[in-house]
Amino acid sequence: MKSKLIKLTKRAQELEELANEVFSLAKRLSKGEIVQPDLSVKGQRWYRGVRELLVQQHFSGVEEFDGCYDSSKNDKQGRRSFTDIQQYINIGTNCYGKKITWPPFVQGEECFGLFSEYFQRARSLLLSLAEEVCSRELEVVTQLSFNVACDEFTSAEEILKSYPLIEVAIRASGVIARVALERHLLTVVNSRSLTIGVNPPSKKKPGVSDILNTLEQETVINAIQKSELESLFKIGNYCAHPKENIQEEDVKRLIQRGKELSSVIM
Repeated sequence: MKSKLIKLTKRAQELEELANEVFSLAKRLSKGEIVQPDLSVKGQRWYRGVRELLVQQHFSGVEEFDGCYDSSKNDKQGRRSFTDIQQYINIGTNCYGKKITWPPFVQGEECFGLFSEYFQRARSLLLSLAEEVCSRELEVVTQLSFNVACDEFTSAEEILKSYPLIEVAIRASGVIARVALERHLLTVVNSRSLTIGVNPPSKKKPGVSDILNTLEQETVINAIQKSELESLFKIGNYCAHPKENIQEEDVKRLIQRGKELSSVIM
């Protein structure tokens, strides 16, 4: 996901640089300077580049973006002359290299002001793309993680049912459930790009307590959920150490509540 977002951000920055050029040319046009065909060419390059990027990512604001380019698509008040992106960047394209003459009823500065509103709105939609993709991918990644964890919880449950009262089986099912729960929480941390605070800092890798503290600090889980998770991990740890006493009912709770908590911690 990070690689995808990096590429999206890089492409958006490239298009923003092009947008700055388009905006500068558009402003010069309003003052009567000769800017065609540069404005038309760069304006079209920017629009086509942005729109394709939005479509590829199934962006929810494509229709709104198109409305900024051609205001007749969603402007109930009607399309005003020379004001939206499409109309403005094409002003004077029939007289390249010549100074345009604005119609008597049209003011260049006024048209530029209205064009600016459409253009800035369109730019803001592009800049929001990464946030939408990040939120969407976050849901996909954590949902996949839960599905995997769910399968592991089910496996643990089946072992417990198939070999009742057999200590080795009880311990094995508890260990499987514990691993599934920890893996899911780590996925949540990574998908949210959180940094785990390690305590003490000398530890080579973060432990479960560090993961839970981070999730609580970032308000992904609350204090009650953290307390219950600590209790569940304690059961899982007991299952992994033969010297610790375990109860089948505790392992059942680890599996059931571990699965339920994984479904809501995303």
